[in-house]
Amino acid sequence: MKTKIVNYSIVLLGLIPLMIWTYRYVNWDLWYDEVYSLEHFSLQDFATTLFYYPSPNNHIFFNITSQLISRIFNLRDAFLVSENVYIFRLFQLVISLLTAYFTVRVAKLFFNNKSSFLIYAVFFTTIPVINFSLQLRGYNMSSLFLIMMIFYTWRYIELRRKYDWIRILLSTILLIYTIPSNLYFVVSLWLAVVLIFAISRKMDKNFSFRSYRNALLYISIGVLVSIFLYLPVLENVIFNKYSHSEAPGYFYTWGVFKGVAPAFLSKRYLLLLFIVPFILWFRKAGRIKETYYFVFLLIMFALPFAISFMHQKMPFQRVFIPLAPVFCLLLAVPVIQFIDNSTNWYRIRILQVLVTCYCLFIFMDQINKNELIISKNLVENNKLSQDIYRNFYLADYYKQDRVMKELSVIRKGVPVVKYNQLDKPSTDLYLRKYNIPFDEVLSIEDIARKAKEFNHFYLLTSMRDRTLKELQSTGNIQANVVKNEFYFTNVIDVKYIGN
Repeated sequence: MKTKIVNYSIVLLGLIPLMIWTYRYVNWDLWYDEVYSLEHFSLQDFATTLFYYPSPNNHIFFNITSQLISRIFNLRDAFLVSENVYIFRLFQLVISLLTAYFTVRVAKLFFNNKSSFLIYAVFFTTIPVINFSLQLRGYNMSSLFLIMMIFYTWRYIELRRKYDWIRILLSTILLIYTIPSNLYFVVSLWLAVVLIFAISRKMDKNFSFRSYRNALLYISIGVLVSIFLYLPVLENVIFNKYSHSEAPGYFYTWGVFKGVAPAFLSKRYLLLLFIVPFILWFRKAGRIKETYYFVFLLIMFALPFAISFMHQKMPFQRVFIPLAPVFCLLLAVPVIQFIDNSTNWYRIRILQVLVTCYCLFIFMDQINKNELIISKNLVENNKLSQDIYRNFYLADYYKQDRVMKELSVIRKGVPVVKYNQLDKPSTDLYLRKYNIPFDEVLSIEDIARKAKEFNHFYLLTSMRDRTLKELQSTGNIQANVVKNEFYFTNVIDVKYIGN
């Protein structure tokens, strides 16, 4: 009983990042891709969600779940969703917890890790994981289906569980039907099974040809079924402007890898020190199956990038977010194995707590630094931060609803104009929500013409300082920021003062 209490306490410690994140972001304002997905797919009829594919923004299975949630809670327009976005984000919270749960199950069942619960701390202090944990897109869901696919494939091969073939089939179908680019991971898993099959055939006396063959067959059937589901939109899936875009350079994917791997590591460099003793222990102990599984995970992490390199297309970093559970296992299993090998109970507990606290400390440090860097990039460099490590829409200045609500109070019929606004779907949504009509201009010359036309208007911009300098350069415009506090959308009071 005492052991369980200590274990649960360490699990709760490892869940602190997710708790903090949920408290802060569960009702966070909608951003560009979320607004676009909701308005164009999830809040339309089912036929649109299933059979309309103008761009990869339609993560079909994910948007089906959002559509169902919106119908269950009768939130069938974007304004209602913006007021109750926590309902949708709480569903993503459940997905995140399930992903962590299956990652822990992999460590416990296939690596015999007694301290497998440490995975929670490693998983939820991985910055890209936490960044996407509540996002209303299909990447979080893809992570869940990939780790489920790995877990049930391994369990079917090793333990030959009766109904795991159904779970392999379903996780394969749903993984691909959520985002087509997830085919990278399915192909990688299939090839990894083939490689381990070839090695096991020579090394393992209890080798089962049938279980490997069947696992490969079920994965293949899952791929075929998912292609069948995509048939109505298959041409758009294959030939849209994003999936059909050639890589800007031969080694573009290498650049993506150099961004993704350090992001997954999230500055927790000390955890890498456990890899060498882990390898030495595995060789000494002769843990053949665990070695196979670890090699399998290495293959699973590396192959999608290799396939992308051969494909020579231009995937964004976020395409590889589903690999986060795989990376966390590669990072955490050596640490856990080192701790489990200790014979002293108190030493084990001390190490468990130290590892958890170390991960928490690095996480909090990085979150705070990211906030500063994101703000500096926009304020000083007029640059949006948007990758898997830093995202502009998670910064504290992203207060779209508040800004538009305050604007609706002070406006009193004064025209509103957008200029250098970097998140148009979100800005437009919240302007419409508060019944604020608006125009948009593309140049400072257009602003000068608007000033003559209106004499007085409010200008909305993401690039506050640069826009103020441009306004001052005209000589016949008086411009003052309505609030000194910097927001993603800043309101500038513009008045025409003549020549």
